[in-house]
Amino acid sequence: MKTLNKVVEVILDIFIAGMVLGCCWQVITRFILHNPSKYTEELLRYMLIWVTMLGVPYAYGKNRHLSINLMVKKFTPKNELRMKLFIELLVMALSIFVMIIGGIKVTLNSAGQISPAIQIPMQIYYICVPICGILMVIYGVNRILAIIKALKEGQ
Repeated sequence: MKTLNKVVEVILDIFIAGMVLGCCWQVITRFILHNPSKYTEELLRYMLIWVTMLGVPYAYGKNRHLSINLMVKKFTPKNELRMKLFIELLVMALSIFVMIIGGIKVTLNSAGQISPAIQIPMQIYYICVPICGILMVIYGVNRILAIIKALKEGQ
């Protein structure tokens, strides 16, 4: 998991650095050169989508995602683990059915479409959804195995 975390982290760093540079370029072309770049706005929009879709599984894998556990903390330790397992299974189902299967369908439906300014196939932009789903499943399996191990140790 450390290798996967590092790869995703490097990709996120590259995208964020690209967004900073693109934003600076957009400001320069708009306010200094008075001729705004038509490419950077679209590029920034799609890079933000990729950062979001890769950031979700990254935060999930590092257990830094937003969660409300007020009710769960009132359970016994064993029931808390059972509830966490149930939640992880729900996240897994959502990742598989919505993000992977739905994302593949959306990506396939975008075949033949190109982005307006950059003229890149739209499939490149949409493929981030199933990639996010696959990463969520990988991290989810790791988390589920850890919860099952903790449940077995508690018996």
